[in-house]
Amino acid sequence: MAVSGALISANFEEIQHEPEPLHFLGTALSGALFAAVGAGCGSDATTTGSGGSTGTTTASTTTTTTTTGTGGSEPQGPGATLKCDSSGKNAFETYGAAGFVAVNKAIFANVGAEITANGTTNLGDSFGKVTDAATFEGNLAAFLVFAYGGPTSIVYTDNKTYNGPQDMVAAHSGLAITADQYTYFVTNVVVPALTSSGVKHGAGGAADPDDVSSCFAPVVLDKDFIASVVGH
Repeated sequence: MAVSGALISANFEEIQHEPEPLHFLGTALSGALFAAVGAGCGSDATTTGSGGSTGTTTASTTTTTTTTGTGGSEPQGPGATLKCDSSGKNAFETYGAAGFVAVNKAIFANVGAEITANGTTNLGDSFGKVTDAATFEGNLAAFLVFAYGGPTSIVYTDNKTYNGPQDMVAAHSGLAITADQYTYFVTNVVVPALTSSGVKHGAGGAADPDDVSSCFAPVVLDKDFIASVVGH
C-alpha cells in the first residue's frame, strides 16, 4: 500500500521549514540518476517487492515490506533500516523532502555543466537519450525518497505524482553504462553536489558524523545494486 504523496507534496512546498540539507553518498545518486534516465526515456517504473522483515542494517537491493497500522503492508527501500550517525534515524527521517530536492537540483545543474564543458567524453550518451527532462527529474527524486526510507510515491515540485520503486535493470537496459562512466559521474558530478549541499563526511560517530558512510554507502556498495547499473 503506497503512502499518500500529499504529505510529501506539502513538504516540498514548505522547504524552508525542513531540516538541514540532505547528505548523500554520491554512488547512491549515481545509480538512481542513471535509472531515472531510463524512466525519462519512456520506460515504466516497476514496483517490486518481496516479503520479509526489516530490522537489519545490512543493505540489499531487495525491497522488503513492513506492516502498516491498518493491517496492510508497504514495501521499504533497501536503505530504510540504515541509521545516520547524525541522528540515529534513516536518511529520509533525518533530512526530509527538502533535502532530497536540494541534492536533486544540484545534480542536474552539475550534469548540465559537465555536458556543456565535455560533451559525452566522460559520461557517455545516456543523458542524451532523455526525452522528458521533467519526468526524469521527478523519477529520480521519487526513487531516492523510497530507497532511503520514504514513502513509495511522492508529489514532486511539478505537482505530479511519481513512484519510487523501480526495476533498476530494466531502467538501465540499452544505456550501456560503463564502470568508468559510473565512477566519473560519482566523482565529478555527485560529490560536488553533495558538498555544496552541506554533506557531513567526518570521522564518524555522534561527535563528527559521517552520514555518507553510515546511512547511504551500504545500499550502493551492494554488489547486486552495482550490477543493476553497469553494463546493460
